[in-house]
Amino acid sequence: MNMDQNKLTGIHLLESTIGIEFEVLANEYQELPLDNGTVNSSHKIVFQITEEEPDISSVGVLFALALMSFTYAAPRGYSFNDFIPDEEYNLGYFLEGLHFERGVLSHEADYVSGRCVKTDITFEPGGKVTISIRNRGRGADRWVIHLQGRKHVQAV
Repeated sequence: MNMDQNKLTGIHLLESTIGIEFEVLANEYQELPLDNGTVNSSHKIVFQITEEEPDISSVGVLFALALMSFTYAAPRGYSFNDFIPDEEYNLGYFLEGLHFERGVLSHEADYVSGRCVKTDITFEPGGKVTISIRNRGRGADRWVIHLQGRKHVQAV
């Protein structure tokens, strides 16, 4: 099997990241009802990586969370026009959203391949990670569970 180098690099990032140990410091969710009957939401999770050298995992953590955000995102409104149903997240999408400013590595995404991603992730020196999402419900709860290497189970 001949695998694309970009895909192989993404797989290596995931393999080195999934199962990482961390402690959730905050998990805040808010809904703001609008006059037209819809609701805007914001969800913020802050966690501290407890590994011995947390900064080593910065790129892998950002990639894994950005990938999960993309995977669980759906088109919204006019973004249906750009939506590619079977599109896979790739390093190009990841690099477009990656920034380093004032010692903080971050990833920001609004719409990617027609998906309403609305996700900002920051990785501060020392392993403090903040995930902020807008209008995605409590979706980031699932990503944190997956990042820890656990399965997401829902009561039926």
